[in-house]
Formats: sequence, C-alpha cells, structure tokens
Amino acid sequence: MTGRRLAAVPLAACLLLAVSGCPADGGPPEPSATSAAPRPALPTTASTDLPPYGGPPAGAPASVGPLTRVRAAVDLTPATPGVFARLVSAVATPDGGAYALLSPADRAAPQSLVSVAGNAVAGTVPLPRVDDVWGMHLLAGGSVAVAGRLGDEGYGVRVVDPATGAVRTTVVAPAGDGDRAADGRAALLVGASTLYLFFSVERDDGTSDVLASVDAATGQVLEVRDVGEDVAAASRYPVGGQLAGLVARPDGGATLVFDASPTDVAEDRIPTVLTFDADLAPVGEPVRVTDLAEGAETQSVAGAPDGTVFLVVAVRDGAWILGVQDGGGAGPLLAQLEDRVYGYALAVEPAQVWAVLPAPTGALAVDLTTGQTRGPLPVGCAPRLDVRDLYPAPGGALMIGECDTPREDTQLLWFLAP
Repeated sequence: MTGRRLAAVPLAACLLLAVSGCPADGGPPEPSATSAAPRPALPTTASTDLPPYGGPPAGAPASVGPLTRVRAAVDLTPATPGVFARLVSAVATPDGGAYALLSPADRAAPQSLVSVAGNAVAGTVPLPRVDDVWGMHLLAGGSVAVAGRLGDEGYGVRVVDPATGAVRTTVVAPAGDGDRAADGRAALLVGASTLYLFFSVERDDGTSDVLASVDAATGQVLEVRDVGEDVAAASRYPVGGQLAGLVARPDGGATLVFDASPTDVAEDRIPTVLTFDADLAPVGEPVRVTDLAEGAETQSVAGAPDGTVFLVVAVRDGAWILGVQDGGGAGPLLAQLEDRVYGYALAVEPAQVWAVLPAPTGALAVDLTTGQTRGPLPVGCAPRLDVRDLYPAPGGALMIGECDTPREDTQLLWFLAP
C-alpha cells in the first residue's frame, strides 16, 4: 500500500469535478444507459496538481474544543405513544434545541417530526412518509426540509412547518415503473434557501445520475441535470451505491463525493469529488482524493461553511480523515484511525479544528490539526448502543441512535458539548 504522511498541520484532499454536458431544461433528465461505447482509459493517480487543504482557514470561528460531555440525552419514546418508531434523522436549531424525524415500523403510518427543547419532547406533527431520507435541513423561516424518496410520488423534498404541521411537497423527478433502487443525498448551507439533491436511480434500462436544485422557500425546481457524462469522466460505472455525500458550496452549487471505478473492475475504487456551480455546470476536472493503489473507500462525508469537504475513508490498516478545500486537490492525512468500523458518520465544527465520530461506547473527538484523539465519550448505554448518525450543532453536535437503556431499543437524541 502506498504510504501517507500524517501532517502535523492538516493538508488533505480534494475538490470537485466537472466535464461536459448541458444543463437540463427543467424536466427530469432521461436515464443514462449503463452500456455505453468503450471509453479511453481513466487516470488512477491522486490529484495532486491543485492546492491541498491547509488547515483551518483565516477568519474561521474560534474552536469550541473537543466534545467531552453529554449536555442532554432525550428519550423520544413519548413522541409516539403506543407506536414503535425509529429515529432516522435530526437537525439542530439555533436556540440549542433540535427537530427529530421518527419513522414508524408500520409503513402505512406517517412519520413524526418531533420538536425537542431542553431535555424533553416539546411537540409533534405528522409528516407524509419520506423513505430513505437523504437529508434534513432547517430553513431560514423555521420550517424543516426533508429530502428523499417520496414513495410512489418519486424523488424530492417535503417542507413541514413544525408549529402547524402544514406540508408542501416538491417532486423533482417522478418514480418510474422500472425503478429498482435509488441512492441520494441532499445539501443546504445554513441560512441559504437553495437545496441541492443528488440521486442515482437504477432502472430496468440503466442507471441515471441526477443533480438538482430546489428553492426550498417556494418549492420551485430551479435546475435538473443528468450528470452521467460528468461521472463517466471519473468512473466506468454510474454512482449507484457508491454515493458518499453531497456538500453545498458557499457561492452556490454543490460538491458530489463518491467512490469512482476507473478500471473495468468495479471493486477497484477511488474516493472522488466532482464540483458543480450554481447552475449545476461542472467546474474543473474530477479530483481523485487517493491513489488507486491505496485501496481507499469512502465511509462518511462532512462539509464546512466554506465548502471544504472532509472524508473518512477506510483503508487496509484502518481509516483516514482527509480534507479537501473548495477548488483544491488531494493532500496529506489529517488523522489516521486504527478502527475502521466506526467511520460511518462524521461531524466537523465550523472552526475545522475538531471532528467527532461514533465510538463503541458513544463518540470520539479527533483533532484535525494534530491527528490526536480525545475520548471516547461514553453515553451510558448497556448492553447495546447503535449510533446511527452525527450532525453539527451550535457549540457541539447532535448524535442519534438506539440504546438498551432505559429499555431495549430506546430511540435517543444526544446533545454533545465541550
């Protein structure tokens, strides 16, 4: 395996892509066929010809420090009395609270958007189901946008008012009879109104990779682009199940992160980023975060307000944390972890100094400037803890999961703090 140097001051990977293709005319794009004419050989070396990530940017907010305590642990069972529901997503609010999305085991029942204040459930409103939630975001007016597969309606976003329960649905692309599977992600900058969605839909006649933008405040679909040709500049296969993340850019547009397969062997993958502008036009070339020989596969992705992309990638001897500034290329490691099992979720503070990942007993803090770890932080679950995801929050992070304390399969929301 090609060795990597752990930088004392972060300098890591990546940017994003582009290549050819015209923006769509507003309607759902036609699927791109998986059986195309043979293409030229694709590069397999890391993209080191662009500026590497150089650590926390000038003007970044002050770091809050490592997350070493649980400020509150909220049992969400009272939100769905008599109904077992799993906690599938959450988003923090500026006042220290959160909204949580609970999905009942009975698929005929609606989901519940739960308001959390302090350390208790403060209210609940129903939400028509969003299957395979791709992202949950707080809008400037206080509504919550939930993106994903909208059952038989297709793929898009529901915006719900947590106070009244009023729901507005935007379908970006309708479902087709031949749809077999879909993977997607959504991204929104805090305070912005343009929501970006990427989804890769496997159909009977091929797989289509679609990037779209939606005005979340009005529900208007702004742009829809088939990015199959852009993906093909980095991979011989559509994105599909190799989708890793989507990060909104500060000047508009989004960064797509996936594991590309540049050779005919689909399992030989490279963590890759493609960049698109506000009109969804590609920017630059595909950026390969690692070399093919390093055998890396992306486990999780987190974004920063300045468009920096952070990745946890699994390698043969553990996991690496890499950073990619907006418009940059591959660079040194920020941190190296011995355990690759718990790299499936990542949250990074706006200061870009401390990150937090799941751990067997709770959460693990990682200093992105030195590579050192702090913790793990225990959350008091026994005998079983299942951390489902992590999200940024003012002054800390949210963690969601399932705990066998105080009862089996308890759905819990943790507020992590320094």
